[in-house]
Amino acid sequence: MKKQINLFVLLFVASAIVNINCKKNDYEGPHTEFYPPDVAVAWMNLQMELNKTTPGFNPFVGDRTFGYSGIALYESVEPGIPNCQPIVFQLSDFPASSLPQIQKGIYYWPASANAAMALITKDLFANTSQANMTTIDSLEVAFTQKFQSKTTAQELQNSVDFGRKVASAIFEWSRSDGGDQAYLHNTDPTYVPPVGPGMWIPTPTKFSPPTLPHWGDNRSFIAGIATATQPAPPTAYSEEPKSTFYQMVNELYQKSLILTHEDSLSAHFWGDIPGNFNAPSHATNILTQLIVLNKLDLGKAAIAYAKHGIAISDASISVFKTKYTYNLIRPISYIRNVMGHTTWNTVIPTPSHPEYSPAHAVASAASALVMEEIFGDHYSFADHSYDATWGPRTFNSFEDYANEAAHSRFLAGIHFMPSLEAGLIQGKKVGNMVNKLRFKVH
Repeated sequence: MKKQINLFVLLFVASAIVNINCKKNDYEGPHTEFYPPDVAVAWMNLQMELNKTTPGFNPFVGDRTFGYSGIALYESVEPGIPNCQPIVFQLSDFPASSLPQIQKGIYYWPASANAAMALITKDLFANTSQANMTTIDSLEVAFTQKFQSKTTAQELQNSVDFGRKVASAIFEWSRSDGGDQAYLHNTDPTYVPPVGPGMWIPTPTKFSPPTLPHWGDNRSFIAGIATATQPAPPTAYSEEPKSTFYQMVNELYQKSLILTHEDSLSAHFWGDIPGNFNAPSHATNILTQLIVLNKLDLGKAAIAYAKHGIAISDASISVFKTKYTYNLIRPISYIRNVMGHTTWNTVIPTPSHPEYSPAHAVASAASALVMEEIFGDHYSFADHSYDATWGPRTFNSFEDYANEAAHSRFLAGIHFMPSLEAGLIQGKKVGNMVNKLRFKVH
């Protein structure tokens, strides 16, 4: 009986702690619905540019950055979003006591978002150029000066202090996830990839060492999501011409010989090669276009960026867990070394990591499912990310967007069709788990 009472007391205390930290702030001032998403959009646009110009920011480091930035943005304005609650307590290993609480008074939420995004951006892009750091500071100052005429000095300071405290807490949490400063170590010189028939080898177009071989072991935002979303094993390897594997490769090879202009255009549009958007920036840019087009307020934009950032970040962890579990050979290696087409090449460079599963398919499917939850089914839209080079692409639904982004990798010659189909399913599993996060108080 005594043990039962003690257990009850422990459970009661633990529950009380959770309720204290997770309760909705009773904020009675102006809410986020009165403010446009301008400050959020501007900071995400800057991060897209920083992804292009900061050393070491490959797509997967970029995924992580958008994840933490989206969460910091959301938590910096969460008390001002009607009927919402902190999201971090539903995520992995967040220290509950580190999230700051607002004090009594009025807050100007765009200023809080501005301060949080400025600090988290400088922390996450710590190795960017001095010119980029100056741009970060300039954007923060420009918004601060704009806000000075819209609120009192005390309210502005309250907001800035809160935003900075939120960003500091989120960044400190980020440092223990396994991906801290990954831009400095995209490769691991001690990692030796497995060898043997069907195993991935450094691709002939780059001869690069394996990218982020331990990324799949990183802490995800949603606990256990990488394990819960793993696909079935890839097609069994074989060099026999009548085998399923050989026919799968031959399907890609034969298609490469008859690519149409539209095929090539799709491959390049979604290529997201260095100098252009990387894959997470491209997906985030699609979201940004829709936030602006639909005139979401600051709070709704913050929720959208947080959900989307979590989705693409956790998708990258899930997909890298798969890649370095199976270490499957890339098409270019098989076509040249097994099929004997020694001069064959891909439309875009083959990335320096194993084939299965495809990151574009997984991340695009997760991205699409989150945006479908935000904007609805059968939502038609155009992507203007590359209007100046490849022109806009139009889609009848978010699923169409994910399918085209995935299929483009087959047309580009870097992924097998069955892998892409498995990746889309994997990405949908990620998106479904992200969509179960509870931003609203029920």
